Amino acid sequence: MSRIASGILLVVVIAFSYFAFYNQDVATLKLWKGQDMDLPIVGVVLISMVLGAVVVLLLFGLRGIRRTYGQIQAGIVKKRREKAEELYNKGVDAHLSGNMQKATRLLKDAVSKDSEFLLPFFRLGTVYLERGEVKKAIDLHRKALEEHPDNLRVLLFLVDDYLEIGQLGEAADVLRKIISKDDSNRAALAALRDIQEQQGDWNGAVQSQNRLMKLAGKDDESFHRLRGLRYQWALELMNDGDTEKGTRILKEIIKEDPDFLSASVTLGEAHIRGGRIEDGVKVLSEGYRRHRNPVFLQVMEDKLIKHENPARLVKAIRGLLEQSPDDVFLTLFYGKICLRLEMIDEGYMALHKVESIGYESALLYALLGEINTRRERYEEAVKDFRRHVDLSDGSSPRFVCGECSNVSDRWSARCESCGLWNGYTVPGFTEPAQSPAVRPQYGSEDNTSTSA
Repeated sequence: MSRIASGILLVVVIAFSYFAFYNQDVATLKLWKGQDMDLPIVGVVLISMVLGAVVVLLLFGLRGIRRTYGQIQAGIVKKRREKAEELYNKGVDAHLSGNMQKATRLLKDAVSKDSEFLLPFFRLGTVYLERGEVKKAIDLHRKALEEHPDNLRVLLFLVDDYLEIGQLGEAADVLRKIISKDDSNRAALAALRDIQEQQGDWNGAVQSQNRLMKLAGKDDESFHRLRGLRYQWALELMNDGDTEKGTRILKEIIKEDPDFLSASVTLGEAHIRGGRIEDGVKVLSEGYRRHRNPVFLQVMEDKLIKHENPARLVKAIRGLLEQSPDDVFLTLFYGKICLRLEMIDEGYMALHKVESIGYESALLYALLGEINTRRERYEEAVKDFRRHVDLSDGSSPRFVCGECSNVSDRWSARCESCGLWNGYTVPGFTEPAQSPAVRPQYGSEDNTSTSA
């Protein structure tokens, strides 16, 4: 015992002896009903001191026990983590070396050793996916999610699992959960937008794209994609009968971006389909004047012929030609329409003028071959058809994508192959190598064409 402790004990003994000498009275303690105990006051004080000391010792003892227990538990956890890390590292090595069976066994052992250690969950999930065992990957990541419900990385892995097996709805639900926890997560918003696009949830995709643009910034590409999604939403609305809202969105798109020609084409179609012929012709004519894309002319032809209004079609094309008499595309298209409507002589004059300026295309010679056949000029027709084959390799699709050359029998705002907006055009219409030398004429003094 140190001198200080001995000195303190001596002082306590002297003080207690002094207190006992001057306090020799007896105190009566009631233990319970009818049972009393007489104790010297000094004894009461001594008992109180002993009990206090015992309580203090117990408190400190329990704290020490808890500390010791915590140290033991931490040691156990540390050893389990070290073992799990060892198994994980070996599993990664096996995975990288291509030994999937060994990697699976080691990583499963790592997961069982320490459920708090997430890296084995992620790597084992990747191994399962590579082995095509998506159901096991989903079960594994769900188990990890039970242990770590707020871990965004686990949620993202679960999204990948669902996408792998095409469960878009489940993947979208998980992404919404991620966004609810982190509304600034760009990757989750972009993935949700893509899924909504695949599901045809155009309103949802528009909302996701708007939120993404607020976070990531507004560049030309993001604006273009937003307009594409809004365009699809407008189509959906019109197909569901809400033509008013659908056309309003199309007009907004055209106002924001006049070069988004798909909106103009569809708006013109919608007007004609709804019986507003003049509005539709006006939209399609203005679209052609702005873009010089034959799609506008082809759509105008298809819709007006379908509505049994060929006279309005001829009038519309002639009106455009009055404004742009040297436009080779218009001239060629006018010849095409005349042939379709049995206006043989007028059609021939138009096509002949196109040929006379040195313009060549498979469409031109196909039309000339057909029109010469109907004029019973078979030798010229044979030459024209041969020229058509030389230029087209025998193919004549109705629409072709200018980006990937995908062909389609029907016009679409977006290429089904490469996803390009505004990419389809009408084959056979290419820019002429030179300007027309002679202004085309469409009639003759002895014109014997048949009106439609």
